Amino acid sequence: MIKAIFFDIDGTLRDFTEKGIRPGTCQAILLARDKGIRCFVATGRHLIEIQEENLLDQLAFDGYVLLNGSLCLDGSGSIIYENPIPASQIQSMLTLHKKLGFPLLFMEKNAIYVSHITPQLERLQARIGTGLPPVEPHMERALTRPIYQMVPYSDDLTLNFFASRLPLCDITRWHESGAFDITTKGGSKQLGIEKILQHYGYSRDEIAAIGDGYNDIPMIRYAGIGIAMGNGNEQIKAEADFVTDSIEKDGLLHAVKYLVGYAR
Repeated sequence: MIKAIFFDIDGTLRDFTEKGIRPGTCQAILLARDKGIRCFVATGRHLIEIQEENLLDQLAFDGYVLLNGSLCLDGSGSIIYENPIPASQIQSMLTLHKKLGFPLLFMEKNAIYVSHITPQLERLQARIGTGLPPVEPHMERALTRPIYQMVPYSDDLTLNFFASRLPLCDITRWHESGAFDITTKGGSKQLGIEKILQHYGYSRDEIAAIGDGYNDIPMIRYAGIGIAMGNGNEQIKAEADFVTDSIEKDGLLHAVKYLVGYAR
């Protein structure tokens, strides 16, 4: 019996570059709520991005798994769980940044900032429909407060490069692009969902998860029913219990209709 659904944002609730939410997506959330199913967001994004960019229009959710599980909030914005990056790993990243010169973005609970802007960063931010973050001239501030996610931008460096130098962190690619989400080791969307389940008293068999990207694979595996979007990569499709249509063909609405049969 499905009691809650966890939704990725980009490529699932919304198209990467399309402003606003498709009517089919609104119908999907309303259908789930009508059946008594709680709806949660599970994303690599920060709540600041979601709110300032109006990524989800006026859709309301019961809680948020943010920054790939590093920061979890209830529907009112109160912290359910937090897992900041160890200071040693932030120092290591700052050292790499100074040596190699790639743009580096840090995310605090109430702030997002980047070292500098490059054409590559502009291109990648535009690809996900997000504006440019403010530039912070003193990136060392990250050593004095909790940081929940780091994002280095580079077309030349690899996931293995960062993984070998940041042993206390997990590194996830943005699809096939030259940016990486870096969080505390073990801080996946799956862990964030586990904390949400503990808070609300659900079991994993009572939830479903819907996503399209590499960072959605842990939650797809973990959920009682894992669903991949038709526009998702082949790896997540191979892991899913069900593959729905693409976002352009109202895949999210079809997925929720599929789940409604398990709701009661």
